[in-house]
Amino acid sequence: MDKLGNLLGRVIQRQPGSGQLTEYRLRIAFREVIGEALAAGCESIQVHGTTVSITTSNPALAHQLRIDSERLMQRLNQESRLPGRIRTIRVRVGGGPGRRAL
Repeated sequence: MDKLGNLLGRVIQRQPGSGQLTEYRLRIAFREVIGEALAAGCESIQVHGTTVSITTSNPALAHQLRIDSERLMQRLNQESRLPGRIRTIRVRVGGGPGRRAL
């Protein structure tokens, strides 16, 4: 017999708008993993399949996130309890219209 938590995740994954829930859960995990101070320097985080895109206006933070991307992926996969695994982290400097804030 499956646990309710396992079933609930699969049911939610099939619902309309589940992508927004996935991004929300990832944002929470991201803040927990890198800390509030560094997360505040990030303008947006978006999930596209197995790729996470992070935008920051701070070049030094972008550089550090790129260096730590492997470790960050491992931690996010552990902490976020996402339905899929994160396989790529893309970091870019700059912002733009239509971006979702963290």
